[in-house]
Amino acid sequence: MRIVSDLRCYCKMRALVVLLAVLCVQLVRSSPLLREDDDNHEWHVAADEDGNMRLVSYAMPYQLDGEKPRREFVPERDTRFLLYTASNPEVPHVITNGVLESVLTSPFNASNPTRVIIHGWLGTQNSEINRLTRSALFFVGNYNVIYVDWSVGSLDDFYPNSRALVYAVGAATSNMLDYLGRYTQLNKRDVVVVGHSLGAHVAGNVGKWQNGAIGTIIGLDPALPFFADNAPDRIMASDADYVEIIHTNGGVLGFMDPIGDADFYPNYGRIQPACGPDVGGSCAHARAVHFYVESILSRNGFIGRQCESFQNIRDGRCVETGVTSRMGEPAKAAGAPTGIFFMETANGFPFAVGC
Repeated sequence: MRIVSDLRCYCKMRALVVLLAVLCVQLVRSSPLLREDDDNHEWHVAADEDGNMRLVSYAMPYQLDGEKPRREFVPERDTRFLLYTASNPEVPHVITNGVLESVLTSPFNASNPTRVIIHGWLGTQNSEINRLTRSALFFVGNYNVIYVDWSVGSLDDFYPNSRALVYAVGAATSNMLDYLGRYTQLNKRDVVVVGHSLGAHVAGNVGKWQNGAIGTIIGLDPALPFFADNAPDRIMASDADYVEIIHTNGGVLGFMDPIGDADFYPNYGRIQPACGPDVGGSCAHARAVHFYVESILSRNGFIGRQCESFQNIRDGRCVETGVTSRMGEPAKAAGAPTGIFFMETANGFPFAVGC
């Protein structure tokens, strides 16, 4: 099965990627384009939303001579909503806010479950979260899969620029759901919004703009950099009837503290098996997507065991309460078990123990 092959291939060659990224840093630092007297950057090796290592800056960027200024990102214009269904699993139908024909001529079927999928920083239409998730969903059933492509805004090596857009992209996505609800009888409490990294915060803001009317939001290792615990535009439990967080690189690229109704900590949520040295946390950060995809396909699924407190996770010792809950799909809603959940996983696909 292609999904299995893609997941296995992704887990290979991690050490080589890290080595090449470190060498890249050394080469760039020695480049004449970045002389000490004119370099105001603080260069870092960081991971994009697919776990690929990139050279980025957290300091204010400058413009090279002759470089064209980047086009300003306008969420309502530049956020694309790509609809995939069983009848068009590879070539998306574009839904445009305010363009009725784009809805009426679409293959959207309100009687089928709807999943809204949102990529993170530096993500694109071709990101794993799009390819793997929709392949898995169509393998098990008929779905409306709406992929939120905000790559015009997220393809910015200056991370704070992309971070600043999560509220606006969430608003544009909320408007799209309103438009679908108006003309297709979509029940928004049946919608599940899933986002990875920065996309998890976009997902939370979709819920904020819907005044909590979304049924389920799943945040896959929500991005930590430039988000304080009380940041008003971060994902939080009040954003939907049920907000689930899957922590895989807590304290580095992702949030460690519990911020949802149910917070799952596979392997205690900081590092993940078989990720090796994992410079920058890229492997563990991307693992959240793989866990979610596998949860769609797995018969037995990832069963989390509720711990007495978050301190158990910090201590690396879960004191079990006897309550269990399944992580990821099938989606849950209000009334599902809440709290802190722990599980162990295998080193490679299939990750679910006993799957």
